[in-house]
Amino acid sequence: MATPLDLGILQLFDFIFPVLLVWAFLFALLQKTEVVGKSIGINAIIASAVSLTVLLSRTVIDLINFIIPWFAIAIIFFVLMILLFMIMGAKDIQAYKQTNIQWILVAVGILIVVAGFGKVLGQSLLEQSAQTENVAEGQEAVAGADFQENIYATLFHPKILGLLVVFAIVVFTVALLSG
Repeated sequence: MATPLDLGILQLFDFIFPVLLVWAFLFALLQKTEVVGKSIGINAIIASAVSLTVLLSRTVIDLINFIIPWFAIAIIFFVLMILLFMIMGAKDIQAYKQTNIQWILVAVGILIVVAGFGKVLGQSLLEQSAQTENVAEGQEAVAGADFQENIYATLFHPKILGLLVVFAIVVFTVALLSG
């Protein structure tokens, strides 16, 4: 049944948005860095060629379609956090450059990209590696037919949880002894 807010037809155009995003990002990067010169035409041609190359790979399109909403949510979250700090009395955004906020932003970006690769390529890589499944005697396997179930089973395995607890103890011990 069709509704006035049915946006399912936009899924037919899911390849256009990554192409436009790649073109805009690459064009802005080329204009800002002036790697090939200041010519708008040359930068536009290079950006167009690279963005149209994105159309050749469905994997790249799926990856971009996965990470774009997560980056948008992260940007909105960080902007709202800056606004909250300014409401609480922070006068200048330059104060954030003195902290390690840049590394937090880079870590969030890397985490989003890694999650995107896991979502897009995870199941296909699982199916390719299913032929070489060897489990040592006395060991329990966490491998199954679904990639997400495998990730969940691995992350919440008792050995991994124990390792995380030991790692947290080590981190806090070093932090408290060196401070």
